[in-house]
Amino acid sequence: MTTTTGWRFHEPRPTRWVALGVLLLALLFSPLAGADVMQPFDAQFKVKRGAVTLGTTRFSLAHDGSDNCFVFRGEANPNAIVRVFVGDVNDESRFCIEDGVVRPQHFSHHMQGNTEDSYTLDFDWSNHEVTYRSEAGDTKTLSLGEQAFDPLSIQIAARRWVASTADPDNAGERDFELIDEKKHKTYRLRASDSGRIKTPAGRYDTLKIERVDDPKRGLRFWLARNADWIPVQVEHEKPKTGVFRMQLTALER
Repeated sequence: MTTTTGWRFHEPRPTRWVALGVLLLALLFSPLAGADVMQPFDAQFKVKRGAVTLGTTRFSLAHDGSDNCFVFRGEANPNAIVRVFVGDVNDESRFCIEDGVVRPQHFSHHMQGNTEDSYTLDFDWSNHEVTYRSEAGDTKTLSLGEQAFDPLSIQIAARRWVASTADPDNAGERDFELIDEKKHKTYRLRASDSGRIKTPAGRYDTLKIERVDDPKRGLRFWLARNADWIPVQVEHEKPKTGVFRMQLTALER
């Protein structure tokens, strides 16, 4: 399944809608034999708002110290025009797979030149707490339930949900708990067949994952069935900012 280094699931603030567009992708998600959503990859995307190109973004998944722990990174690079409003944006999620469940450990979101919107999340599962710290000095501790995700690891959880389903086209809907800055949020995602789409990196048979709990915020991911459910196209839509679209330009697995 904003936005979201492209893929992230942040709700936009007025001061960072451009960064949200550049970062859009938050994702994400074959019945095909051998599909492995935990397979390391490096993917590059172009980001547009309508007909205007905003820049590029890159996502990479790699092992982090052991077979069960990983680091998922997103790096957004706005073009010269957008850079007037916002600099580079870097996100990183470190998480482990424990008893088949995605357990985030540490998340960081850094916006160049913006300490207020740059922050970290540290998850303490033994005490079921998560601590938010902004670069501006603000701190807050939130309680955790049995499962919760940061704006990047939620993508991994959603991809694993689809990959584990015998019939992804009829996977239906599922709720995902998100820790976004200092708030708990729930995203309800729905899976449905979306046919074959064309991207700068080629054509892909896809499954669409879309957010259905908030009609005012459109969020849609097209996941490649034969490429480990990696997102190849993402759209984020709001009434006042229009549609942001991110499309795959290169993929290395």
